[in-house]
Amino acid sequence: MNNKKDRAFTVRFTEEQFQHIQEKSEQAMMSPSNYIRAVAMRGRVNVILDGKSVARELKAIGNNLNQLTVLANMGQINAVYLEQVHEDLSRLYDAFFTLADKEVRQ
Repeated sequence: MNNKKDRAFTVRFTEEQFQHIQEKSEQAMMSPSNYIRAVAMRGRVNVILDGKSVARELKAIGNNLNQLTVLANMGQINAVYLEQVHEDLSRLYDAFFTLADKEVRQ
């Protein structure tokens, strides 16, 4: 399949339509062009999660793990029990990719 995008449409939008597309594409973590293309080809785009809030949460988790690592390396903490955290993150990871896989197949 040729993925080269060598054809173009010129489309005009009202300010309200433009803002709506801009907001929806940001929620879907897509460029406006990719969002419009996806909606045109699939009929809709299901946004499973708000990408910005997910990224913020993942960054917070990473920061916490880094802080624990620094404290452990400094000898200020002896043991950190992360088994439950690992299990929870694994379930979250599996659930996310199950939802994402369903979206791709639609």
